[in-house]
Amino acid sequence: MRICLLACTFLGLVFSACGGSSDRPAELPLSEQPYTTLQAVWEPIMASDETLAKIESGELTVYDHPLFSAAGFGVRLIAGNPWLELTELAPDFVAGAAEARRSLAYFWQVADPQLIDEESPIRFEAFVYLYRPNGHYSPQVFASHVATARRISERSGRPFDFALMAGDLSDGSQRNELSWALGIMEGGLVNPDSGRDDDPLPNPAEDYNDPFWSAGLGRPWYAAIGNHETLYNGGVGIISDELREAAMGTEVYFHGLMPNGFCDGSHPDAPLLLEGPTPADPDRVPLRRAEVVELIGHWPGLPEGHGLTATNLAEGTAYFSVHPLADRPLRLLVLDTANSEPEGIGEGSNGYVDEAQFAWLDQELSSAQAAGDLVILMSHHRPEDFSAESPTSGSVLRERLALSEELVLHMTGHGHSNTKRLVPSVNGLGGHWQLMLASTLDFPQQSRIFEIVWEGNGFLSIYATNLDHNAPEDCLTHKARELAAANLTLGPSTMGNNVAEYWQSDLEGQNLLLRVPIPESVQARLSEFDWSKRIESEETLLNFQGP
Repeated sequence: MRICLLACTFLGLVFSACGGSSDRPAELPLSEQPYTTLQAVWEPIMASDETLAKIESGELTVYDHPLFSAAGFGVRLIAGNPWLELTELAPDFVAGAAEARRSLAYFWQVADPQLIDEESPIRFEAFVYLYRPNGHYSPQVFASHVATARRISERSGRPFDFALMAGDLSDGSQRNELSWALGIMEGGLVNPDSGRDDDPLPNPAEDYNDPFWSAGLGRPWYAAIGNHETLYNGGVGIISDELREAAMGTEVYFHGLMPNGFCDGSHPDAPLLLEGPTPADPDRVPLRRAEVVELIGHWPGLPEGHGLTATNLAEGTAYFSVHPLADRPLRLLVLDTANSEPEGIGEGSNGYVDEAQFAWLDQELSSAQAAGDLVILMSHHRPEDFSAESPTSGSVLRERLALSEELVLHMTGHGHSNTKRLVPSVNGLGGHWQLMLASTLDFPQQSRIFEIVWEGNGFLSIYATNLDHNAPEDCLTHKARELAAANLTLGPSTMGNNVAEYWQSDLEGQNLLLRVPIPESVQARLSEFDWSKRIESEETLLNFQGP
């Protein structure tokens, strides 16, 4: 996949200027009206007993996705859900007077796009636990999320202040996959047909390998890295020279760990192939940590470096601290929880923080306390997802975070589902909420809009509004949503047949209204600035009419 950006030069690699609007392909379609899951939500259709029997007998497998619709798999649009108010951290919460309430930050978060080059010869497509029947549509799904978020931002009383990506932007650690994600985010021409032009269907905008245009989000953005950026398939092996050579070639790479295969990008259904050739592509090279940091840090757009500093680029680290609203007392801390050199197979997929990063985090939290800064934190992994190899354990990390009364929100990815966890402060005042966000790859394929509102007293209200991509039913991206829903039943790595239980659990992590107390020092700092009186969650998001 090649990204074409206006006048962009990266390490001597020049992307030629894209043609005018008359030369470029169309953007991916959206529904006529914007909506969030407050208005409507897509839910999976449960498999019938007959279909479950076919799965049990082996008659229907995850590789038979052309048969999914006839088997009764799919999704349906149902009424949305209101925000679930959670007051455990603030049992004595008092709403502020209307004239006193202020919106401190309004932003978008996405996690685990895991963009897939389905034609790559190093993929594990023959390993049923890792195969996604919707994987070849992953660029379109992520682009639809970006377009959905941009439309909502532009129709709001004020645009998003910034955006956050919580890691695993690529699936196979390849340079082309990461470039697709960054290019979609910033905007440009996307051609998802890697290798050679072997387009399955003749007409434009007709199949998953057709070029499309991404307008980008149009707002500043910051990115954490995850295990899928820095390890082979997210954790089963390091990025060796042998692997890099194989990825750029034509023949299936067999390494003795798991069965490999790739998908036929010249076929409309992208069927599994167990042997080559697949079209060669030098841009498929898997990246090592320093190369990932360099690619993100030099990518065009605002802010320069996307939070990464010259020190990050020199040392190949990806943890940083920024004030995303310039001089205002909101501090964003981004952790680097990816393990680049795991000792055992599988451990690399789990979280990892070394002593140097933990010392940095400790200093940043102490600095925020002294400054009276409100703190939000983003990492790919949750503390409970940490490896036994990590020099800083997940429990030690959580204990340090619980010491910070200024920290109100910890946003994560990695688990591909929506979850919430209350982390009370060890000092007795409040605490913070840890929210994991679903992946845009796996169902429910959601992103999230946050708004932090100061009630004008000792409390914050944090609105977390989940977002389905606003793709209409007659397009490629909606087909990807249907395939992802079917994978809940057919994919052994997800929920097996317990789809109803899984879906109910996920709903409990969507659309939240968190009431959180804040220290007097933070209140004093907030009162020094003018903030927006318009609460976008209540005046914009709540008032969409739905699809």
